[in-house]
Amino acid sequence: MFISLMKLSSILYLWTWFIWPFVFVISLIYAIKALVKEEPTFMKPAIIASVSLLLILAGIASPSLYL
Repeated sequence: MFISLMKLSSILYLWTWFIWPFVFVISLIYAIKALVKEEPTFMKPAIIASVSLLLILAGIASPSLYL
């Protein structure tokens, strides 16, 4: 099940590869800024950054998923 989820996310990444690095960097910066200010809502940008990092890594690892 996890492999099929990774294959699906790698296909999504291959079609939208130009968006995810920017989403990752901007949401990570926003999460760190909110953490330094000690705001209680810093988890939402951190979750967005982690999902975008998952999509980036799935796209990088996608050739090995189809062996």
